Amino acid sequence: APVGGADEPVPDLESAFLDMRDPMVDANGDRPTKTQILRMKIGFACTAFFLALALAALNITLVPQELDALSGPVGGAIGLAWGLVCSFVATIFFLPLSDHTRTPFGRRAPWFAGGTILSVIFAFALSACHAPAAVGIVWAIMQIGIAATLCSLHASLGERVPDKFRDAVGRWRTVGLLAGLVCGIWLGVLMAHNPAEGMDLCAIGLLIAGIVGLFVIPRESSTVYSRARPMTNDDLLVTLRVPHPTRAWRMICFARLFASAGAVLAIAFIWFVVRYLHGAGEGLDLRATMIMVALMGLLACAMALLSEGVTDLIRSSTDNDQLVLMLGVVLSIVAAIVPLVSYTAAGLYVFAGVGGFAAHMVDDALQALAVSSVPQLDRTAGYLAVFNSSATLGRLLGVAAGGFVFAFAATFSSVFLWAAVAFALAGVCAAVAIVSLRKQG
Repeated sequence: APVGGADEPVPDLESAFLDMRDPMVDANGDRPTKTQILRMKIGFACTAFFLALALAALNITLVPQELDALSGPVGGAIGLAWGLVCSFVATIFFLPLSDHTRTPFGRRAPWFAGGTILSVIFAFALSACHAPAAVGIVWAIMQIGIAATLCSLHASLGERVPDKFRDAVGRWRTVGLLAGLVCGIWLGVLMAHNPAEGMDLCAIGLLIAGIVGLFVIPRESSTVYSRARPMTNDDLLVTLRVPHPTRAWRMICFARLFASAGAVLAIAFIWFVVRYLHGAGEGLDLRATMIMVALMGLLACAMALLSEGVTDLIRSSTDNDQLVLMLGVVLSIVAAIVPLVSYTAAGLYVFAGVGGFAAHMVDDALQALAVSSVPQLDRTAGYLAVFNSSATLGRLLGVAAGGFVFAFAATFSSVFLWAAVAFALAGVCAAVAIVSLRKQG
């Protein structure tokens, strides 16, 4: 959640992935050497690591701590939500805008470089802000820069890595992402009593990610001579709608929307949930809060890795992604209900462990079902882009709902109630999709 998700990259319509050309070439027909493939593995892994490290430290620990100190728990949670909303809204539109970019440096590289520069500048500025309004404005602008960086990075992986090596490079990136998440959360713990210095370290991390992404990964091909046409309103909304979707496809997208909303409802505000475990007037000690959040993050990542092995085992023995999906939804609901029944440290650790396990299961199964249920194979990239946008819209919905809950709820544990409702809605949509798929099959 802190880095916009780890959705698998989707190549464009000219990719060899779609027209079954040579799987050793990328979407532009270029054939990378073995050295270039190794540079892609290292480059995408290291870029993901430093991005995840910086964003996990900022989003989960350092910025919530600063907002809480300046605005109190309610104002801090709303301020955090505002910045994340800006990021998710920008994400929806940056991808189609970069699609129409034509430069000697490629179409994604300028957006990646521009997003890196913007996010680094405002990450450094964040540590110098000591007023709630200033922190909110700088935080929101920094998130817009990060959105541009992440959009271009994910799209670049799908376009520039040949089909033969895409899974391998994607695994390297995933390892870097998970390692960065864990290290970033613990960086926030170590910098708990000096958040300004921690924010500066995060800005350096973003800068390193930008340098690695631009100079370790082989240079992107020029797009000056690529076919270009004026952008229309339909182009701007290309990641939000597809022509003639089936009922099953719509329900799969809605299932992902609600599942993403449920996950973000609790995860985005976890610092406040832990800090005010005993009520708004009885905040935990700062270091105790940081350590508990870090341990929860470590537990969630470990359980996500375990879930990957269990999911593969279930799939290999039953060949049934629908079973994996419904099992993941049930576990997600259980994970959200436990803190409602037992709003204690033990209950929150159960939420982190079971939730981390279930989230990977749901995401993996939905991804597989989405790929297998695309109604128009020649437009697979467009359909899957909309599928991934549904996750972004879900995160946006979750953050907005979380800010509303924090503003008006009596206790912060209320976010888990709405998270459970969101997961239940995801289950209903998934069940309708499964029934529709069986009728089609």
